[in-house]
Amino acid sequence: MAPPASEKLDISDTEEDLFASPSRSPRASSYSKPAAAAAATTEAPRESRYDAEAARTATLQREFASLQDTNAAIEGVIASLESARGSMGTVSTTVTSASTLLNTWTRMLGQTEHNQRLLLDPNWKGASQDLVDAENEVVMRAQAAERRAAEEARRREEARAKAEEEER
Repeated sequence: MAPPASEKLDISDTEEDLFASPSRSPRASSYSKPAAAAAATTEAPRESRYDAEAARTATLQREFASLQDTNAAIEGVIASLESARGSMGTVSTTVTSASTLLNTWTRMLGQTEHNQRLLLDPNWKGASQDLVDAENEVVMRAQAAERRAAEEARRREEARAKAEEEER
């Protein structure tokens, strides 16, 4: 099968019905051409070598221009993606800052609620009294520890005395 003439080829993607093309190329009919028709096609003047080369060059130039347009579009997409990456970095920084501010605000609100409970508590006598109470609690714990130690020493002494008593 002979290759199609290059001037009949239109490989431009600007056609409206580009995607409406058939999925297969139409097949040649199964009947053979009459001898008169075959003779008529062979008698037609052939293109000169220069015309064929010019048509091929024009086709290649159109294809090259199409590839340049495609490359420009792809470069535009890449530039958009890089811009989006930068924007995502900005969004990430903003979200981190907002999270930090929210955590700070939450701690402040918790402290405010604690202070409000203290102020509304009728038994609260103020920060000075809290310090005195804390010191008293430390002293009481120390005294309780001393009592436990003294009680333990007394028990050991009684156990030792009882053991000596039994030995005698």
